[in-house]
Amino acid sequence: METEVANASFSREIEKGSPGGLASLSPHVYDNLFCSHGVTMRREWTEEMKTKNLVWLTLIVLLWGSAFPLIKIALSEVTPVTLGFLRFLIATPILVLYAYSKDPKGFRTLFRDNMPTLVVMGLTGVMGYHVFQNIGLQHTSATNSSILISSNPIILAVLSILFLREKVKVTQAVGIVIGFSGVVIIILTAGQGQPLGPSSLVGDLLSVGGGVSWAIYSFVGKRLSSRVNPIGLTAASTIFGTLFLIPPSLLLETPHLPTTRGVWFAVVALSLGASCLAYGLWNQVLSEEEATRVGVALFLLPVVTTTLSVALLSEPLTLFMLTGMGLVLSGVFITERDNRPH
Repeated sequence: METEVANASFSREIEKGSPGGLASLSPHVYDNLFCSHGVTMRREWTEEMKTKNLVWLTLIVLLWGSAFPLIKIALSEVTPVTLGFLRFLIATPILVLYAYSKDPKGFRTLFRDNMPTLVVMGLTGVMGYHVFQNIGLQHTSATNSSILISSNPIILAVLSILFLREKVKVTQAVGIVIGFSGVVIIILTAGQGQPLGPSSLVGDLLSVGGGVSWAIYSFVGKRLSSRVNPIGLTAASTIFGTLFLIPPSLLLETPHLPTTRGVWFAVVALSLGASCLAYGLWNQVLSEEEATRVGVALFLLPVVTTTLSVALLSEPLTLFMLTGMGLVLSGVFITERDNRPH
């Protein structure tokens, strides 16, 4: 009888084309359903989803990892908060037009039903993160900043366990500890040869503030992204974040535009790649995966940033740096291996 119900449910969900509807079936009905059809569609669909999200996370890491040296280049001509504002002045209209064209009614409803959440996401993931990151990069290296900001998965994991009731497996915990130990090793080696002092300490602390801001953004977005269109959520939150960047850019700085093509290229690349594409993909992946597992992938950011910083900015690379990055990669591998479909 239960199998017959499952078959009927299966037919309805296939007609609707709704993976979410399939996931809503009880586990016992779900297993009987796919056994009765003589296939392992549940496993195949899960593997396909995992592969897709792995590709998206790889692209996100490449885009965000390259952002740190690009910001360093842009800061040679543009003040930090103004750089953040210019970045989203370009990115936000593109995101909004795309989101609205996909679902006009849903995009309008998003503002009506979720205003407090959108405000918090704009404050933390757009305004807070980029103010901390950009000002911090004036005082510390691109590599050091990326490593410190990549510590946010630890904060994200704690928030997810406390408020989202996500369960962390032993192997996940081990992977996180190993990955973060690599981060600590790199931090304790004096910023890759950069002398420690009040300025570098300020830069490091601001970078940590960026990590905290991003963890809060991801945590709040995770709670909403499973119920709304992730692209619409990204676009709506960047509207508020862009507006919130205006007061500090006027109060803390004297805004001015870039004067060379190279810096304009960096600003446009940050806008289209690291902001438009990466932000949208990030919320898309968060809507389908546990926040803890997604956050761990950001441990790879320092690897991309270090490679590009050595090549583009001539930042030194030491044995301690290589050791730390090796631990970071190991931590990610251990964590993700446990989450592969069986």
